[in-house]
Amino acid sequence: MNNRSELMSIIMPAKNAFPWMEECLESVIKQSYGLWELIVVNDHSTDHTAEVLEEYSKKDGRIKHYNNNGIGIIDALNMALQRSSGEWVTRMDADDIMPINKLETLISALSWNKNAVATGKVKYFSDQPVSDGYKNYEKWLNKRIDRNDHWDWMYRECVISSANWLTHRNNVEFEENVYPEDYALTFHWYKRGISILGADAITHHWREHVERTSRNSKDYQQEAFFKLKINQFFKITRDINRPLAVMGSNQKSKLTIDFIESHTSNFDHIQLENISKLKALSSPQVLIAVYPEANERAKIQSLMEDLHLKMGRDWWWL
Repeated sequence: MNNRSELMSIIMPAKNAFPWMEECLESVIKQSYGLWELIVVNDHSTDHTAEVLEEYSKKDGRIKHYNNNGIGIIDALNMALQRSSGEWVTRMDADDIMPINKLETLISALSWNKNAVATGKVKYFSDQPVSDGYKNYEKWLNKRIDRNDHWDWMYRECVISSANWLTHRNNVEFEENVYPEDYALTFHWYKRGISILGADAITHHWREHVERTSRNSKDYQQEAFFKLKINQFFKITRDINRPLAVMGSNQKSKLTIDFIESHTSNFDHIQLENISKLKALSSPQVLIAVYPEANERAKIQSLMEDLHLKMGRDWWWL
């Protein structure tokens, strides 16, 4: 990292985070890059979150905390963003931990590029065994860093973890009532053509526990993800001059079709066993609503190549 130093604004929503708050705040205080402010918005906690925040704000003047004027995580994030003063913004979650060099690593990756977002690798941790689903997501996210192919996979999953990014404040937007808010923010970057600059280092320790919002809120369940990704596909990517095809026959394809039908009835639904029907379509856009084993995926990819269809441009895994 060069000698340039600018204020980093860390925005953090907090709701009933008392069991993890001190460990989280200590990890922020110990950052190797010291020019930061932490703006915490307490979202109507009913535990001792407020007391911990008050204690730490007295201990370190870089920590400021407020009570949420609205309700929910998006209102909290927007309030934190409004109260922040740095040109560069990152998010932190109150139950997670920053590696000691997180800010320094992300600043180095970003290199003060106002038209980019920096991210790094993630590592789940827990007092209990981490589920296979979260382990697989960790591996998948980290592979995106290794391959630098985030945007090709945009409609599969959120390609940047919720609290593992750094960018200029002009790139940060949390749209009211649009969940999952981290995925929606990533779509905002995708739409604007923001570059993703990846650091080959773990820059976020993600805590897995039974109280995680993503485990317990309907705003983070499969239906919410598919509603968002299909709506964004029609806003950002859909070319009405090209035929649209949906592949697969499972719960994901049903959700996909349900949400597509809210936009159009003009599409083809193709079963995997009839994948050759794609050949009858001229330059289609294809949403593949299944994710089979590696050998089956390779066959699908081979067919797409034979049809001169490029992943991330003409077809996408969902």
